Amino acid sequence: MKKLKRCFYFFLASLIVFSLNSRSPLRPRDRYVPTITTEWEKRHSKEKIYSLTDSHLELYPLFKTFDLKHFKESTLPNGPITYRNHPDKTIEGAELKKDVATLFKEVREHKKKFTNFEILKKRDFNSHKQAGLLVVKSTKYPFVVKLFMETPRSFVRPYNKGFEPHCIFTIGGGSTRHLLGFTRIKNAHTIQARINDSLYWSTRLTLPRKWFWSPDKYRWIRLDGYKIGNHDHITIRMPAVYAIITDYIDGEREFTLSSKEDRRTAVDISNHCLCCVDPHINNFLVERETKKIAIIDTEHFPTMAGFKKRPRITTYTSWYLHLFTKYINDRFGRSKKVRRDMQRHPQAPFSLA
Repeated sequence: MKKLKRCFYFFLASLIVFSLNSRSPLRPRDRYVPTITTEWEKRHSKEKIYSLTDSHLELYPLFKTFDLKHFKESTLPNGPITYRNHPDKTIEGAELKKDVATLFKEVREHKKKFTNFEILKKRDFNSHKQAGLLVVKSTKYPFVVKLFMETPRSFVRPYNKGFEPHCIFTIGGGSTRHLLGFTRIKNAHTIQARINDSLYWSTRLTLPRKWFWSPDKYRWIRLDGYKIGNHDHITIRMPAVYAIITDYIDGEREFTLSSKEDRRTAVDISNHCLCCVDPHINNFLVERETKKIAIIDTEHFPTMAGFKKRPRITTYTSWYLHLFTKYINDRFGRSKKVRRDMQRHPQAPFSLA
């Protein structure tokens, strides 16, 4: 399994390198290829507008993932918040907000260590560019903070962010971690509803609670699209910086690809949730206290992978091959007619249609 996974990543990386150098500079641009532009809201006269023209850009991932009403309704409250498995213990939401605001200030100051948090993951975060995803755990309370940051410039640089963001952008129709973060809470509610309807899974699965946070008086990004979907012009505004605050799950053990039972269980969970859960093995762990399987990542998987129809997952081998084939087709197999039809008749990810 590990050998197959390494081969899969090697071939993808090779194709990416090839694809980035495959277009002749003398070849004329298709005037129907969509373009997006980004800028700071209330932009100063000396600040730039950035743009990206790319045939992979699609309407739904870029302009339908951020829901302002849902974002406000899901914001961390100021009042008391109970601990996950200890309802007798609480913390004031206002206090947690204050700690997150301090974290953001320290990130802006390019600090490598933080006053109230320890780093869990910073691989996808670029401190110099102030862009990416930073995951930290509170040193005082059982909560994790996932801090998302973008700038107008970094938003339109999907091919400069590494291997995984490149693949997500290509197969997801312009999806980025920043955009997908907006789907995590809404999708968690959908997943929880599916779990509650099952006598079997309702006693075996659990999800952490999640809330949004955004800094006060920090500018948002304006995103404009041209000739995208069936729109000549469409625009939205979104937070350039926001965080998802979630319960910390004390894991007894993480799922591994080396375990046949773990692989089978992860596939079954994803299929039961209609593939709204990414079956990536690292998204599952066994909670120490409850012994339940916790789903820790709830990005809307059909949006991330650009699925217009529900796939059926059977094994990890077939699954990796399916993703590999989709990448090849999306990167190299779309004719001009297919690309234009995709814009004339845009399709939502299958569970949102």
